Amino acid sequence: MNDLVFVRVGSFHIRILYHHRTGATDAQRVHIMEITRALRAQGHEVQFAGLVDVEAAPGVADNRPPSGLRRLLGAIKGNRYVYDIAQIGYNLYAIPKIMAQARRMKADAIYERHALFNVAGVVAARLLNLPIIVEVNSPLSMEQQRENAIAFVGIGAAMERWGLNRANKVLTVTTPLKDIMVGMGVLGDKIMVMPNGIDPAHFGKAAPDAAMAATLGLGGKTVVGFVGWFREWHGIDRLIDAFKAASVGNDDLALLLIGDGPARVGLEAQIAKLGLEGRVVITGAASHDQVPKYLALVDIAMQPAANEYCCPMKVIEYMGMGKAIIAPDQPNLSELIEDGGNGLLFAPGDTADMGRAIRNLAEHKAERLRLGTNAQASIETRGLLWSANAARVVEMFGGFGAKPA
Repeated sequence: MNDLVFVRVGSFHIRILYHHRTGATDAQRVHIMEITRALRAQGHEVQFAGLVDVEAAPGVADNRPPSGLRRLLGAIKGNRYVYDIAQIGYNLYAIPKIMAQARRMKADAIYERHALFNVAGVVAARLLNLPIIVEVNSPLSMEQQRENAIAFVGIGAAMERWGLNRANKVLTVTTPLKDIMVGMGVLGDKIMVMPNGIDPAHFGKAAPDAAMAATLGLGGKTVVGFVGWFREWHGIDRLIDAFKAASVGNDDLALLLIGDGPARVGLEAQIAKLGLEGRVVITGAASHDQVPKYLALVDIAMQPAANEYCCPMKVIEYMGMGKAIIAPDQPNLSELIEDGGNGLLFAPGDTADMGRAIRNLAEHKAERLRLGTNAQASIETRGLLWSANAARVVEMFGGFGAKPA
């Protein structure tokens, strides 16, 4: 974990314009809203500029009429070439929008969530002579190339590099992501590593709800748990295989899958094929506010797979709730989890090794409790809090000359 150094500017309040270009319906929305709540709780003003009303209730349609631009993007998304051109063209729409809103609110600074082909926030900030921090959660041009979802890879990478090098500061959620961005040509001294966080009032240690456990058929069970959107790359199929191996001879072991998604049908077929009906429980879609109640039932919290640069919010949420965590042994996750200290790490992609880790913790309650206690303590010692992130952002803005409101 990197040591972070900030300029101390005293206590003051600033007006921040937050620009994003997301659908804001999943973990992206959680990230946006959590850092915003923390900034507002510390007395700062935050307003949004974006295509979607991020403050609308989760699962509720945007309360503004859909703009022509949003309808156009939805219609052309299937054509990579046209969609890339539209994303580039978005800057022509966003730059004047950001500038007008920044002037109306008398913004002291701009905060932007990085998006592919997007340089709007940086251009607007330079024209307005305002400091800007850009938060990067993934190397988008590289990621989209892997998924064959981008036509103009070179242009995307060049715009990424150009925009980030003109920000006052770039935040990456892990050191491996910083290294990737440096490899793409982003200046290393521009980048600071700032992992995701939690709000301990939401994700703190909580006693399990006995009635809920009974309803789900988990009463008296040792529960292995996963929370997230069911996608192939989350490795839930391997988790089910590992659970099958770990549960041989242990009828008191259960698996709780908290969530839903496109991979669910295949997972249910796998569960039936392995004869695990009744031992694997799928909750269906759960809002972020509901997740802590489900996690309170979990004894062993799983991150079965992850790409090499992400900072999974679920892992930090597991830590906040004092869970014994099992995750792949790779640099971005070992920044959070010390093997044998505040969790267990297994060889990435090794289902047998994952199963051995599950069985080990299933058989040793004292070890689960020790790891969970250490995980929760790590939240404070490593500053994995949205409130701490908000304070860091404000200190950085102050160091870049943002004027008090």
